[in-house]
Amino acid sequence: MVLKTLVISKQLYTERGCLDGGMVVEDGIISKIYLRKELPDAFDGEVQDFGDCRVIPGLIELHCHGYKGWSAMSVDVEEIRNLSRSLTTCGVTGYLPTNHLRKDVLENCAAIAEVLENGSDGAEILGIHMEGPFISKEILGSVSAEDVCEPDLALMNRFIEAARNHIITVTLAPEVEGNMEMIDYLVENGINVCIGHSNATYEICKEAVDRGAVITQKTGNCMRAIHQREVGVTGAALLDMRLYNEINSDLAHCSKEFLELLYRLKGYQKLCIIADAGYMSGMPCGKYDLPKEKGYEVGTDGLLHTADGTIDGSALHVLNGLKNWVEVLHIPMEEAICMASYNPAVICHCADRKGSLKEGKDADYVVIDENYEALKTFVKGRLVYDKGQAEVFENPEYLQYQKEVYEG
Repeated sequence: MVLKTLVISKQLYTERGCLDGGMVVEDGIISKIYLRKELPDAFDGEVQDFGDCRVIPGLIELHCHGYKGWSAMSVDVEEIRNLSRSLTTCGVTGYLPTNHLRKDVLENCAAIAEVLENGSDGAEILGIHMEGPFISKEILGSVSAEDVCEPDLALMNRFIEAARNHIITVTLAPEVEGNMEMIDYLVENGINVCIGHSNATYEICKEAVDRGAVITQKTGNCMRAIHQREVGVTGAALLDMRLYNEINSDLAHCSKEFLELLYRLKGYQKLCIIADAGYMSGMPCGKYDLPKEKGYEVGTDGLLHTADGTIDGSALHVLNGLKNWVEVLHIPMEEAICMASYNPAVICHCADRKGSLKEGKDADYVVIDENYEALKTFVKGRLVYDKGQAEVFENPEYLQYQKEVYEG
C-alpha cells in the first residue's frame, strides 16, 4: 500500500523558493509540489497543515562528534543509533559521524557502518568523517597528540575496509610529508579531502586543491591564520573558489565579521554550516565531573570547555547557526538553508536525493517555529521527532555527573 501525505504550509521552502502551498509525500519521496491555489480539493491520504510555521529541508551536519551525551566515537551500535535519534531534536536528518584516531577506531568505523547499512529511528548516517589522523601536531586544537600519526596508505586502507567503504571525508594537513600522496590515494578512492588542523602555506594549499581537496574544516579555526606576507590556509579558504568551507556559525568559534568576510568572498554557494558538536553538546549548561574529564563545562557562551579551558567544540547546533545567518547577518533564509542542507548534501555525494525540497527527492523536512526551534522532524516522510511528545533524548548516564547548574 502506498502511503501518501499532503504537507501544507504558508512558508514551504523549496528549490523554487518559499511557497505558500504544499507537497505530496509518497513512500518517503516528494512526488508533487503545489502552490496553494493548485492544492487538490480532495486528497486520499493524511493531511499535515502546519499553518504559518516554516517547513524547511532537513539539515545535514558534516562534522559531528556526538550530541546529548551520545558519542560518535563509540563502538556501541546502540549508542550510535541513540546519537542519530538525538540529532533529530535540532532538525538534523542526515549527518557524518566524525571520529579521531583512537585505539578502537576500526571498531568505531565498523559500528557506524552497521547503523548506516541497517538504519535507525533518527537522522540518516550518510558516511563517516575522519578528523585526522594525518594532521599537524603544531595545530591540534582539542585533538590529543596521541590521535595523530604519520601518513600511511596501508593504515588508511584499513580504515576504509573497517568502514566498509563508507568514509566520505578525511581531514588532513597537506604540508605534512607524505600527505600529497595521501590526497592522491583518497581522491582515487572517491573520498573527500578536507584541509584542517594545518599550518600550510597558501601555495601548499593550492597544490592540495589542484590534486583534489574540496573543503576546509571549521574554517578559521585550527589553521594557519592570515599574515600580510603569507595568507596561509585561511587565505586559501577565502580566496580559492574551488573550495567549499565548513563554517561554525555559533558566533563564538568565528566572529560575525569573519562570517561576513566568507560570505562576501565565497558566496552562500560554497559555505556549509556546521556545529562541530561534541558528545556533551545539547546537554544542560553547567559543570560535569565526567569519568575521564573532570571539570568539563557546557558553557552558557555556547561552547564546550575541557578542564584547562580549551574549547572543545560548540554546545549549540546547526539550526542555531542557520538562525544566526538570517537574524544576525541578515542574509535571505533561502541562502542560509542552502548552506545548511544543499551544500552539505553536495559534499556527501547525495544532492540528487537530499538537501532540498524538490520533486523526486527524499522527504526529509523540518517544521520550525519563529524561534528556529524544531517542532517536528521527518526523515523520508517518517516522523522521527515531535517536540510535543515527552520523550527523553539525553543520555541519562551523563546527567548524573552534573555538579553545577548554570541558568540562562
